[in-house]
Amino acid sequence: MLVQALRVVWLQVGLTVLISLGLWGAMGQDSALSSFWGGASAFIPALAYQARAQLGGSSSARDALRAQYAGESFKFVVSIVMFYLVFTRLKPLDAPIFFATYVAALMCYFGALLTDKANCKDRKDS
Repeated sequence: MLVQALRVVWLQVGLTVLISLGLWGAMGQDSALSSFWGGASAFIPALAYQARAQLGGSSSARDALRAQYAGESFKFVVSIVMFYLVFTRLKPLDAPIFFATYVAALMCYFGALLTDKANCKDRKDS
C-alpha cells in the first residue's frame, strides 16, 4: 500500500514539474512558479498524510483506521498552511495557473484508481 501511495505522489511531482517547465518556456517564470506551488500544494500534503498514517501502526483494524484518520487530519492542516503561505508570500501569483496545476495534481489519484482497478482485473484472470 505504501509503495502504491508513494507512486501517486511521485506522479504528482512529475506532472507538476512537467507543467511548470512547459509554462516557464511559454509564459515565463511567474507562471511557472505559480504552477509549481499549485502542484506542491497537492503533493506536500499527500506526503504529510503518508508520513502520519504510517506512524499509527496496524496491529489491528481499529489502529489502522485511527492512523488513516490522523493522516487525513494532518493532511488537511498541512493543506491549509500551504494555501496560506502561497497566497500571502508568493507575489505575483497567477491564481488560475496555480489552481489548474493543483487540480491536475489531485487528478493523479483518479488515474491511480483506474490503474489499480485494471491491475485487480488482471490478477483475477490469472
